Amino acid sequence: MATYTLNVNGKTETVDVADGNMPLLWVLRDKLDLKGTKFGCGVSACGAC
Repeated sequence: MATYTLNVNGKTETVDVADGNMPLLWVLRDKLDLKGTKFGCGVSACGAC
């Protein structure tokens, strides 16, 4: 398990992540419940980027 300390929106957050390879996007959405961070298709097809 990996523990990370992040500064998000001016607030210090400590997050425990079982998989040290978890993308930051998933940490923000799944661990910190910040749903404003969106996942696009990754190939410039959906228009999210």
